[in-house]
Amino acid sequence: MDKYVRNMIISVVVVATVTYLSLNYLFTNSIFFSSLLNIDKSFDRLFSSTKEDDTLSSQLDKGSVITPVAERDKKYVCGDSMANSNDYITEFVIPFPCSQPVGLTADKNNNIWIAANWIGRFLVFDTSTNNFIKNISIPNWNPKTTFGSMMWDLKFDKNGDLWFTDEQSSSVWKYLVKQNKFERYISPTNSSYPLSLTFDSNGLVWFTNVFGKKLGILNPEEVKNNTTMGIREIDLGKRINFETMGPSSMSFSPTDKSKTNTLLERNSSSSNVTVNFNDTEEKEDADTMWFSTVDFPYGGQIVKFNMQTQNYTIYDLNKTKSLPISIAQDDKGRVWTNDHASNLFLVLDPKTNQVKQYATSPASTRNTTTLPYYNQYYDGKIWFNEHEGNAIAQYDIKNKTLIEYHIATRNIAWGNTSNPLKFTIDNNGSVWFTEWTENKIGRISKENMNNIPISLSTSKDKIIIDSKANIGDSVDVFVSRNKLNNSDDISSYNGYESSSKMSSFDNLSDKPFNITMFATSSIAKNGQLWNLTSNFDKRTFSVSDLPISSLLPLKTTLYISPTETVVPGNYTLTVSARYNNEITYSKIIDLHISVY
Repeated sequence: MDKYVRNMIISVVVVATVTYLSLNYLFTNSIFFSSLLNIDKSFDRLFSSTKEDDTLSSQLDKGSVITPVAERDKKYVCGDSMANSNDYITEFVIPFPCSQPVGLTADKNNNIWIAANWIGRFLVFDTSTNNFIKNISIPNWNPKTTFGSMMWDLKFDKNGDLWFTDEQSSSVWKYLVKQNKFERYISPTNSSYPLSLTFDSNGLVWFTNVFGKKLGILNPEEVKNNTTMGIREIDLGKRINFETMGPSSMSFSPTDKSKTNTLLERNSSSSNVTVNFNDTEEKEDADTMWFSTVDFPYGGQIVKFNMQTQNYTIYDLNKTKSLPISIAQDDKGRVWTNDHASNLFLVLDPKTNQVKQYATSPASTRNTTTLPYYNQYYDGKIWFNEHEGNAIAQYDIKNKTLIEYHIATRNIAWGNTSNPLKFTIDNNGSVWFTEWTENKIGRISKENMNNIPISLSTSKDKIIIDSKANIGDSVDVFVSRNKLNNSDDISSYNGYESSSKMSSFDNLSDKPFNITMFATSSIAKNGQLWNLTSNFDKRTFSVSDLPISSLLPLKTTLYISPTETVVPGNYTLTVSARYNNEITYSKIIDLHISVY
């Protein structure tokens, strides 16, 4: 009997532990999947909602009402109502409580339009005055869950009208700006979850659906308000083996301001370029769409799809075990995507079918992963938001440097992240992003993003580990302090970076700073150096560590050794310096583990 009771107690403890860990992971490490899969629907009966007057109505929007969030849920979706800015990121609090902003884009006047999921509005922000200037109510908005209806994608067409996706009603909407009129077009597939929008050269609107395994094609000349008329679907489930579909983007086209026969003035989710359809080759590229698919738990695919011929090419990522999400193509034709289940982002060369993975620096939050999310190619760099890393990042493809701008707002209820779910790059090159659960938007201005206080270089571009002979390797790492508002040109000098940007440490000695060193790798999904031992001979620096000669950088050495269980292969190594927990500068080099 005692043995039976003891076994029962052990079983209860095990079940309770597993349940706790599962729920903890769900709510702190998989917010994307909880919102994406509507896990929150099970909470509908728990949340009371009442109507209250909207006291912040604009001239276009009077007499509407907002459903308030229950008091007990405000810590999860309402934020702290404070603009917690730092030297690189400026925050702006949205003047409506608990609005839950997600999608955003810039119009031709460089105003930022923000979609607020919970309150069902578009908020317009004037970037020249840093003020919200307009709010526009979406008619008959009735969120069915605590997280509202996710409006992930917003795009302006050639007429200046705004198109956007609506998760809960499985619809694509059009807002005719001049008429202040909304029209809703319903997806033929129920609960399809429209995610992203793409325009082709004929003016058709294509949209991906998370569920249903279908591409939607909307003809603006044939659609009818509140119906499925004018929408047809392509059943991809009959062609591709997958479970869910990610967002889409267009092929890269080089900017040429002299060309005027364009469909779009800008494409906020792709490469921010002008597309011309006079030339046959450019028209073919312009009508090529890329999107991702996921096949749980094996991995996913990147799909190249011609919108005119409906021909497609599948690039299988299952060997990487990656779950691809957003797609961006660079000017060399390489395709970049993020693994939204890890710390990794990766690049595919469609010509060779080769894939290379890179790791971010470790999360500055309580989360174990950074979860790179949406991405965009702009000015030689891949930009992406780190969902759980609470950062906006840019990867310089040519220089192989990664800069992560850490967001000041940190919500402990979400693992110290502000849930930066979407971003856009405005007409001046500044980056704007939404903080979904914090009721804020943030900005990295074009000026601030180049004012990097430090730079990092390494003594070599590749580390070689001999696992059979148990021989490790090392690399010297140099951290230099930079002058701000100066040239971006950096050259190598005696193993470390030198340039007109390098500043004398002497005139900065009265300014406190802390620099922490990190090393991550693509060898593991969480960025850890699995089955390797690694250490810096000096991991942290402060003012007291400043060199006697102001011309010398801070120096440390990273040592890496193999263990018996290390897996041979070609990987990448990310060497990082985190400055005051506000910005992280990383250099990415190759890591080769051999079995000589």
